Amino acid sequence: MNNRVHSKFMKTFLTCILLVFSFTLYVPATAFSAAGWYVKPSAEVPVRRGQGKGYKIIAVVSNGTPVELIKENNEWARIRLASGKEGWLLKRYLSPNKPLKDQITSLQQKNSQLQVKLGETKSRLGELTTAHHKTEQELTDCLAARDQAKADFLQLQQDTRDVVSMKKELALARKQLEVLKKRLAGLQLENTGLKRSSSLIWFLVGASVLLVGWLIGLITGKRTKKRRSSLL
Repeated sequence: MNNRVHSKFMKTFLTCILLVFSFTLYVPATAFSAAGWYVKPSAEVPVRRGQGKGYKIIAVVSNGTPVELIKENNEWARIRLASGKEGWLLKRYLSPNKPLKDQITSLQQKNSQLQVKLGETKSRLGELTTAHHKTEQELTDCLAARDQAKADFLQLQQDTRDVVSMKKELALARKQLEVLKKRLAGLQLENTGLKRSSSLIWFLVGASVLLVGWLIGLITGKRTKKRRSSLL
């Protein structure tokens, strides 16, 4: 992705340079402001007091000297120099275009600025790529957390149903326990009654044994007396 962005950026950059260069070469002179004129390439161009070669030379300007165009009259142009001097020179020596060396310098400066911006863009792109990967990871983690939360929710629903079922079973068990407690209380009463009955039975059995023994003894005594009586 970085290579595609860089290639696209360089194509756009080169296209802009060509358009700027073509515009500065072919745009009509009337489209420029009065202060944006330059002396065309030549050895030296004289600036005179009037419109004609017979007027006194007040200054000599070289290639690329910036001047302010004040007035035009046929083939002559009245200009103002940076020093403030005003004079006339042949209009053919003027051009709205910067000197080629200045254009190259300007383009180099722009190129340097664009290179800096390109570096900043690459750095920013790297940061965005890193942030994108981080966001993707966070999204993956969020989706995993969402799925886990969903699973926990379903488990909680199941646990809730189990709790409800357990509550029902506990209520039923409590009812059964109450029934068993009542049955146990009844059995305890029966057991107490049985214990009392058992004691009474053992008492009666003991009394019966004693009574039988007493009767046996009584009968045995009578027989013994009769035998003694008969022997006498």
